[in-house]
Formats: sequence, structure tokens, C-alpha cells
Amino acid sequence: MAKTKLKIEYDYDFCLIGIVSSEKDFRFCWMLNNQLGQKFAKTEDHESAAGNHSLYSYNDENTMQEYYLIVNKADSGKLLLEEHQHTDYFIIIKGEITDEEKKYFAEQIKKLNSVSASYLIDAESLKSKHNLIF
Repeated sequence: MAKTKLKIEYDYDFCLIGIVSSEKDFRFCWMLNNQLGQKFAKTEDHESAAGNHSLYSYNDENTMQEYYLIVNKADSGKLLLEEHQHTDYFIIIKGEITDEEKKYFAEQIKKLNSVSASYLIDAESLKSKHNLIF
């Protein structure tokens, strides 16, 4: 009897922003909500091969976009994306978003007091991009 293999191709068509900040995740989420007008709320942790990562999310019904804030370092101490060792947080934006809006959002995050860096990442080029699927 012949075996059939199921090949799954994931869609990595989302905006990924890397953030360097020494703030704790709950405090950083509070800063995003207060200073940028976001509405992130704590959700169930994201489980990956590296461990559990704190996850915050919100859906913007006006723009039909989904926002996720995820901590890079798991409770086990391992990283979600090994390629970005110095990155503390990632923001994932799913939905229609222009390049100008991506840049603007990353710039607004960079203006926060405790943020050292905020930059766009090409998710397709990551080796461990499979960890971003949830």
C-alpha cells in the first residue's frame, strides 16, 4: 500500500517587528497601550519547541488587523527566534498593511522611553520562522 505525504505550506504574510527593551512584558504592554493607543491584553502563552512565551493580542475591527506581542525569551530561557538573540519582543501584525504603515508603527515604538531599537524583520528569511505559527 502506497503512503501519501501531506505537505503543509504556511503563510508568513504578516508584518514582523523586532523590539529591544529591558522592560518586563506586562509593563511594556502597558506602555504600548497607553502611549500608542493600542489595546493589547494577555492571552494564553504561545507554546513552541523552546518553551512557553508570554503572548498579548488584540483585534482592531476598524482596520481588520490582528496584533500580537510575543516575548522572545521563553520561561525555559530559550529563544523563540534564535537568529535575533538581542531582541526582547516581537510584534506580529496580520491583515492588510502598507509598507509606510509598517515603518510608521516601528518608528512610533522606537520613540518609547524604554525602547533601544525597533526594526522590521522579513519573516520569510528566518530559519526558525515555524515558531511564529499560532
